[in-house]
Amino acid sequence: MSIFKKVKDVRSTINIRLFSVYLAVVLIIPAITTVIEYLVSVYPALRSSLQVDLQNFHVYQLFTSSFVHLNFDHFLANVTAYLLIAIYGLVLATLVNRKRLYLVLSKIIVVIFLIFGAFFAFFNATTTYYAGLSGIDSALAGLLLIFWLIYLEHMSGRRMRSYYGLVLAGVLALSAGIIARYMLLYHAERSVPFIVALAAVSCMLVLAVALYRHQFADLYRVMREFAWSARLITIAIVAIFAYFVWNLFPERLANSTRTVSISLHLAGIIIGILAGYLFVVYLEQMDYFNKEKQVISGP
Repeated sequence: MSIFKKVKDVRSTINIRLFSVYLAVVLIIPAITTVIEYLVSVYPALRSSLQVDLQNFHVYQLFTSSFVHLNFDHFLANVTAYLLIAIYGLVLATLVNRKRLYLVLSKIIVVIFLIFGAFFAFFNATTTYYAGLSGIDSALAGLLLIFWLIYLEHMSGRRMRSYYGLVLAGVLALSAGIIARYMLLYHAERSVPFIVALAAVSCMLVLAVALYRHQFADLYRVMREFAWSARLITIAIVAIFAYFVWNLFPERLANSTRTVSISLHLAGIIIGILAGYLFVVYLEQMDYFNKEKQVISGP
């Protein structure tokens, strides 16, 4: 089969125009961020005035701080992470025909995080400045895990959304890896706090795997029934989440007061998981989210 024939078959299977509409909605946030970055490059004084600055505080900063960055590198890293997570989430939602649900949930979670981040910045005495999209990226990464479970449900026909043991074990494994990474970076193999933390997380990981071992066995059996493309998609979600969380923790542990704190990133992931699950349970009962036009037509 020629390449042109394959391209034609794909175009006849996928409603590109409809998918483009949903994609445009996803790109609203990076578009706003890009416009703001352009404006602050033209008017540099805007950068500091749009960030949360408790020494020169204005209410509007609570809502603009997530869309302005410290510099271009900070902007590029955060927007790239957003595109990676949000577009992959949309593709996943398209495969399970839950595009409306994903778009509404992603916007709800952004609003929830903006409110939470505003209170965090305002009442956290250790943070003088707050700026950047990475907190929203974290919340959407948490939502991506919920859609990972929905995808498993769709592909397997089994109830996978209650399998939080898989998510817990994955987070604990990442935590152990991050602690070990810092021990190597700082040559702190004999540091008591690091050793205690690694031992505690490792014990919790072993306990989680022992308690939820049936979930791992079920996931293995489910994935054996998948086509290779479905297996790759399933693994890619975990890889994207792991890569993103790994990079939330900088090589330098000393936090600058001009960056979003690591605790806010972790709070974003928790918000994405909990709020995502609660709203999915509520919104899925509405016909609006169950009767939508498919982007990918059947064979």
